[in-house]
Amino acid sequence: MGFKGAWNKRNKLIEDLDSFLKLYKKTQRVYKKVRKVQHTPELFQKAYEKYKAIWDEYRKLVDKKAWVDPKLWYRIRKMNQTGERKVIKTYSRDTTIIPEFVGHTIAVHNGKTFVPVYITSDMVGHKLGEFAPTRTFKGHPEKSSKVAKKK
Repeated sequence: MGFKGAWNKRNKLIEDLDSFLKLYKKTQRVYKKVRKVQHTPELFQKAYEKYKAIWDEYRKLVDKKAWVDPKLWYRIRKMNQTGERKVIKTYSRDTTIIPEFVGHTIAVHNGKTFVPVYITSDMVGHKLGEFAPTRTFKGHPEKSSKVAKKK
């Protein structure tokens, strides 16, 4: 299956999902520890150095690649293995749509509600947020009402 358009223009995708997910969770865990000890200088310095090392490793893995939310990616990969099809809710509007997502329905949060988005092959390479508008357009005002107000 060949994908055209934006997907071909994007950089590479992260190869190993499992190591990516582990590193993602590890950075979050260590960051929480840094925040917890931020008021004690000696503990903070140690924790921050550890966090900085893990963060640099994480950035090397993610840098110059299409961003896909690891939790969402993991859930869709699991559903592909079982052959299950159900709506997945996500707040991650900045996730790039990858070929594994095709055929799934993802409910993307628009700030108020979750908008269901069925993923097709034409959407590959775009962001999820592009298909869940955050503003509702209610039309332009009538010209006659504008004229009436001026008089």
